[in-house]
Amino acid sequence: MNKVLLSTSTAFLIAAGSASSFANCEIIDADLDKKISENQQLRAEYNASLLRDARSLRDAAGTLTAYGKEDACAAVSEAIREMVENPKAAAAAKAGVTGEEVVVATKSADDRRASAVSVSKMTSRIRAEEIIGTDVFGAKGDTVGEVADIVFGANGQPTYAVVSYGGFLGVAEDQAAIPFKLLKVSSDKEAFFVDMTEEELEKAPRFETGRYDWIEDEAWRTKNEQYFAPKN
Repeated sequence: MNKVLLSTSTAFLIAAGSASSFANCEIIDADLDKKISENQQLRAEYNASLLRDARSLRDAAGTLTAYGKEDACAAVSEAIREMVENPKAAAAAKAGVTGEEVVVATKSADDRRASAVSVSKMTSRIRAEEIIGTDVFGAKGDTVGEVADIVFGANGQPTYAVVSYGGFLGVAEDQAAIPFKLLKVSSDKEAFFVDMTEEELEKAPRFETGRYDWIEDEAWRTKNEQYFAPKN
């Protein structure tokens, strides 16, 4: 019987460019992206809601570029940069309060990991919107990527979490399909965890961002499942 898999989003082809841009439309300065990606304390200033929103806008900018709307992409990119350069003000604007009233979350990835449970054992529901764009942390507590998409099986259950490795807001060239059941989620749903190091994830089967041919490629999926199978 053929296995039917569906993605939650429509993929677009990314134009050639740097890891932080779409063609001639720069999303975020590459140096700033690298700085935030490598500094976990600095990265903690961006709550999950802000991250998801900024990444959603980044993807929208990419779609605009694909349709030849470079001016619109530039306008969206400018909004993203304003959010990234002053996350506290951005959070305040969304909450409808002043910057002084915003409390920056101080809960670390280790704290969240301590309360994390397998997604298969969650006692509450979670929306796809709360998953896509959220950080994924590895076994060493470092950020290894972001959830870019969710793939559902014929039974309607999540089968894979598509994870991008593009940095903070960078545009990843490749993605990986981590079996959804391997993910753990923090109690506040602000982060996801996988019990693998960044080095192990880098060796996982990859596919080009935006290309979902593997969904119908049983041989590729089998190889992927074997890679992520528990090593006893």
